[in-house]
Amino acid sequence: MPKVMAAVCENALPMNLARRIDPRRSMAAAIGWLLIALTLCLALVANLWLRGFVRATLLEQHGQRLEAAAEHVNAELDTALLLRLQAVSVVASMLSEDVQHSEGARLKRSLEAVRRGVPDLIWLAVTDADGFIVAATDEQVVGQNVNQHAWISQGLDAAWIEEGRSPRERFLKLTAPVRNADGAIIGVVAANLSWSWVQKMVAEIRASPGEWLLIDRDGIVRHGPSALLEKRWQDVGDPVTPFDPVVAGLGNDGSDLPTRIRTRRLLDNRPYLIASPPNARDGTLRRLGWQAVVIQPVESVAAFATAIEWRISIVLSLLGLAAAVAGIIMARRLTRRVSVIAHSADAVLAGNATRIEVPQGADEAARLGSALDRLLDTLQRERDELRRLNAELDERVRQRTEEISRLAQESRDAAVVRERLRLARGLHDTLAHSMMAMLTEIRVLKRLASSRPDALPDELVRAERAARDGLDEARRAIDQLRSNPVRDIGLGAALAELARNLSERSGIELDCQIEPALSALAAEPAETVFHMCEEVLRNVERHAGARRLLIRLQRVANDDVELEIGDDGIGFEPSAGAAGHYGIVGLREQADAIGARLRIESRRGEGTWVSLRWTQRVAA
Repeated sequence: MPKVMAAVCENALPMNLARRIDPRRSMAAAIGWLLIALTLCLALVANLWLRGFVRATLLEQHGQRLEAAAEHVNAELDTALLLRLQAVSVVASMLSEDVQHSEGARLKRSLEAVRRGVPDLIWLAVTDADGFIVAATDEQVVGQNVNQHAWISQGLDAAWIEEGRSPRERFLKLTAPVRNADGAIIGVVAANLSWSWVQKMVAEIRASPGEWLLIDRDGIVRHGPSALLEKRWQDVGDPVTPFDPVVAGLGNDGSDLPTRIRTRRLLDNRPYLIASPPNARDGTLRRLGWQAVVIQPVESVAAFATAIEWRISIVLSLLGLAAAVAGIIMARRLTRRVSVIAHSADAVLAGNATRIEVPQGADEAARLGSALDRLLDTLQRERDELRRLNAELDERVRQRTEEISRLAQESRDAAVVRERLRLARGLHDTLAHSMMAMLTEIRVLKRLASSRPDALPDELVRAERAARDGLDEARRAIDQLRSNPVRDIGLGAALAELARNLSERSGIELDCQIEPALSALAAEPAETVFHMCEEVLRNVERHAGARRLLIRLQRVANDDVELEIGDDGIGFEPSAGAAGHYGIVGLREQADAIGARLRIESRRGEGTWVSLRWTQRVAA
């Protein structure tokens, strides 16, 4: 038996642990997982931001160091060359008196002495102001005019330096003006500096970080890695394209680097950072056309930045994990009292308890438990009341069903009455007019039969025409009852067609103004408006004697639509309705049925104006 209990306990432990960490079953677990997710997200966001910030900062600092190294190399080169140029200027100052007195032998001895003291100066010469060599370490050139050489003529203005080449060697050409005591230029000192001195000088210059290249005026690499020597700089390597994967460690496309730092594939097709600061405007490097370039492999820079980023990522992840654990512990403590209420509620649902266990205290958990307990008691009391109300509701539903049935029957009766009224108006608009015309003809025939029998044939023809017109109107009325032009083509188009037919039959001049947006109206008020317009136009055709007719359909405000019909006929008195004539009465009834405002204005001899205004939503 103890073995069985132990096995049960061992199985229960994983189940309890799974339930405790399941966010669907435990509020503490839900809060804990939420805290874990939030801390991980914050750590990830902070990590991404700090990684970008650190990478940008490191790359910017490294780019500045690379630029500083390039500027240092430039300064070293420029200083070394400037010192040699100043040495030639000092020689020119020392020889100014000998040049002024044209003492060639003394000048030659001085030049030989300078050459022995500075063996890197492989050739020295002095010219007068006209460009003739008055002394030189090489006697063969004495007396020659060298004004045609640009580097000599440059020395007449200021100290000058440029690169010189011969079939056997390359060297530097230096010149400095010789001035007398008054400051006037009386000659030029020219010297050739050996290329071995240049090689020794550049070999002593170091660049940190990276290594540097010396590029001459022709773009040839004269100092640097052996793989690049004697190669044209523009032809060495390819520029690294944007988003190249080889510079992914520097950012998207190396954009974190300073603007003057470029990337290019150089040795073994590896990407290198390149810094090439501009030469000073009056420096010796600009005169020589040389350029110093500092290069460094990309991987050495990216590796350092990546190491820093990994350290930051690890630290932030550990901090986030510690914060999540602390949050879970605090959430467990805070939700323990709520768990008491939840277990009590489960017991009530299972039928094992009738009350909610309320924790001691005055915090939110205690107030929540107390409220739930009162709510449970209230629900139990109201359950019995609800049963009683359900019985009463069933009785009321039965009574209301009977009432709805009665109202439905009354609604059907009202629909029948409305249909009868519509048919009555239709008969008035068609058959009543035709029958009245036939009755008038019959009365005329009766009078003519007794007074003027010879006029009977003509009057019979007119009577026959009136009967035929009445029959045509009756047929048209029946067709209209069967068809619905408003639903077929819309109110505006139906009114335009109705007015056009009237104008063609009667010859009345027509002015039809229908707003385009209202042409397609087809809802129920539009059908009633069309029938009212038919009645008005029929009266105009039969009784008005009009020559011009205006029909205007427009939207006047918001959803209000207005129909106006005006003629210049004989007019009438709207208030003097004849017995048995229901035209105006029918129009008013139809207007009331659709909630429209009908206005009729007319006077004898001044025509008639009918306005109908109703509310109907119109598509914009």
